[in-house]
Amino acid sequence: MQTSGYVDHSDWLKTAAIAMVVVGHIGYFFIDDAGWWSVFGRMAAPAFFFLMGYARSRTIPIKWLWLGLALTLLDSWNTDWAWVAPNILFSMVLIRLARPYVLIFLQLFGWAGFALFTVVLLTVLPIAGEVVEYGSEGWLWALFGLCQRMYVDGVARGPGSPSVAMTEKFGRMRLLACAVAVVIYVWQEQIEFEFTQPQLIAVAAGVSALTLGLLAFVRGPSRLQPPAPVAGALRFLGHHTLVIYVVQLAGSELIINWFPKLAA
Repeated sequence: MQTSGYVDHSDWLKTAAIAMVVVGHIGYFFIDDAGWWSVFGRMAAPAFFFLMGYARSRTIPIKWLWLGLALTLLDSWNTDWAWVAPNILFSMVLIRLARPYVLIFLQLFGWAGFALFTVVLLTVLPIAGEVVEYGSEGWLWALFGLCQRMYVDGVARGPGSPSVAMTEKFGRMRLLACAVAVVIYVWQEQIEFEFTQPQLIAVAAGVSALTLGLLAFVRGPSRLQPPAPVAGALRFLGHHTLVIYVVQLAGSELIINWFPKLAA
């Protein structure tokens, strides 16, 4: 739980992620040669999916469903009502529903369960992206987040805890999960965006750097506490990322529909 008045580590992460979402969307909707805009935009989704796996909440806010539906319909509307993958909010709903059962599965079957779950995600990779936005890629980042949470919780309990072996196991699982997530994500994004070689290198480097930060992520007050006005802004952005995402994406969809000359 966040300490009142303090900036949480997740505030920094969410603020950086939502800023990259905005950059990516501006490039996608309004810039003709948007390769580098898309490069920065690729850093956003991994952070949000990681946090979905890391979180403990099982609550599914109803607004996720109707907002996800509205955003999906807007996207389809702007592509002459062609099929589009349901919005990322539906992916997050499914992940939140599945998370407790995936955790039980990993605790019961250990490495065998981890391997089986990962293989299933890789097997359905070609079709998962048509079912929900980001498909298996998002689930791999969420798996990394789940393993990270179990690892840091185990470390917090100390070396005298009876679950030391399980903590060490999740510590190794998180390393493999993040490695698989990085490789698959960069590969799939390259297929979709066809980056130039310098852009692809930048994407791979950026996602890898983000992953190193996520390996050190622990929920709680940040050691770096900025001045009060900056802290207030960070807390606001961290607590309202969903609103910012929805307003910015829906606004962009409506603008290019009403003013098509502005569209990329």
